[in-house]
Amino acid sequence: QAEPGSSVGRGLVGCAAMEVAEAARPLTNVAPCQLRSFPVPFNSHGSGGVDGQGSVEWAQSMGQLTLTHRLEGALPERKTWSNEEVQVKMSSNSLEVTLNGTIFKPLTGDLAGDIFRFKSWWVVEDETLIIRLFKRTLNSWKHAFAGPNSGMFRRNAFPWTKVMEKRGTNHNGAGHGMGYAEAAPKEENLEEVSPGRPAVEPGELRPDGTVEELSAGGVFALQSERHICAAHDLCLGLTAQQDDFTVTIEVHFELQRFEELRARYPLEALIATDVWPNAVCIFFQGDRMNPIVWAELDGKVEAMSSTFRISSSDPMRRRQAKGDMYSPCLSVRLTKIREPGSWTRIFKEVWQHKLMVKELGPFGPQRFDGLNGARNFLRAGYNLDDPDFWGNVDHYAAMTMKQSGYTSAPKKLTVT
Repeated sequence: QAEPGSSVGRGLVGCAAMEVAEAARPLTNVAPCQLRSFPVPFNSHGSGGVDGQGSVEWAQSMGQLTLTHRLEGALPERKTWSNEEVQVKMSSNSLEVTLNGTIFKPLTGDLAGDIFRFKSWWVVEDETLIIRLFKRTLNSWKHAFAGPNSGMFRRNAFPWTKVMEKRGTNHNGAGHGMGYAEAAPKEENLEEVSPGRPAVEPGELRPDGTVEELSAGGVFALQSERHICAAHDLCLGLTAQQDDFTVTIEVHFELQRFEELRARYPLEALIATDVWPNAVCIFFQGDRMNPIVWAELDGKVEAMSSTFRISSSDPMRRRQAKGDMYSPCLSVRLTKIREPGSWTRIFKEVWQHKLMVKELGPFGPQRFDGLNGARNFLRAGYNLDDPDFWGNVDHYAAMTMKQSGYTSAPKKLTVT
């Protein structure tokens, strides 16, 4: 554990001496490069809806598909188009759009792949219909919709056995047959989805480019309603390496928990990375105050050139329960700016979240190792059952006494 008064992000985030529990939570006026989606290697955008019809534009990442359509045609009493004149229904594999009481065929049909309806959303802004869909698997779609003119049909592999029928049709997928898909929400029937963008998480960018303010309470703030998991739930390793041009940081996940998680929740709504010119923060959305890793780099990077993706790691197979399976990881790559005297090491200072429990030892749980030289911080949050909460209380009291209690004169008690 770090000494009180440690400083993180000197020259970057303006952090003065802070509590251990807050040292890995820098505030800065410098906007970071926010990595929230995994880019597709090709076919990132296109036009045309069902069967290539209509003035529909689409763009995609590995985990999301965005459909846009400029609403045209006069409405009664010269009203402007709004959410009230539009109805959108979704299922796990199809979409139905109604405009002013009429089915809009270019946006009604089977999708090219499966989606999570519960995370998908739509809205009408400036008389443009925007539909954001979260894919159930990370991949690139050739077209937004299936159909004869798109060259795609929805084909499901034939279930040769009852077990195959029960466990789904993705027979060639990683982890198929392990029962992970049973955690996935069904969402098989079309249901109406209410309009509106999801609430912006504290610290995230609003649509207008400003930043949502952080929650009040600091390290004692209530847990976010969007909290899904923490690093100690599924992270079993952290590694970092560099070459002459790049720095690569990897967050390694326990296979079973990772597969169960992504079967029920979209990864692009969960995994996030912020990159500054000389710092990086990797965290789970909904748990921003407790990053997986926060580090000040030994040199500068081209923040806007940063990328991240889901990959696998052969060396980390030895930490998995089954070494013959793949070991999933998040790989973050940073592009260096070469300057004299820099990059003699990767990090100037690095903080990390506690990782998964490896085994129960005689003195308590033994956790997996993370980055060399990294310091663990106490978890933020208002949880009276968490020992870290009381560690934060003790440290806050100690820091308060150090700053004012020993130097201020006694005050007269006034009774009113």
